[in-house]
Amino acid sequence: MRIDIRPAVLSDVEGMSLVLDRAWRENFKDIFSEEQITAYTGDYRRESFTRLINGGKDVFVLLCDGEVIAVCAAQTCEEKLFEGYAEIKLLYVLPEWQHKGVGKKLLSHTLRKMRGKGYKSAVLKTAEKNLPARRFYEKFGFTVRKTFVDRKSGDITMVIYTIDF
Repeated sequence: MRIDIRPAVLSDVEGMSLVLDRAWRENFKDIFSEEQITAYTGDYRRESFTRLINGGKDVFVLLCDGEVIAVCAAQTCEEKLFEGYAEIKLLYVLPEWQHKGVGKKLLSHTLRKMRGKGYKSAVLKTAEKNLPARRFYEKFGFTVRKTFVDRKSGDITMVIYTIDF
């Protein structure tokens, strides 16, 4: 079994979309409605990944024997409160690969790359009810900065986490 991490390329979009689709359907089935999940996955996600890669964002894939099993994307945070932070826009791992160190390996790689670009801190957000992800981020070293209700996501309470490098 060969594990590799590298920047995503356009030919990865289909595999990245599959990871996100399966992760959302498994991990968020009790948080978001089927309508919300469907709106965020499929063609919408393929187009979004294509824009991220074409836009020069930091998107990384973790592959096992050449197959995409995890994806992570980062960029400069656009929120004033976190000016100068790197923002982890997404981190998804195929459900059957979760709890095997894949997410930790990919997030560590992404944060090292962002530190190499001069960032000293990172921020991310996740649903308050997404307890497995919250435990993962807290174990990794992220701390809660604030919570807010996201009106665009159907009034889901979100938690913002930060970490200093």
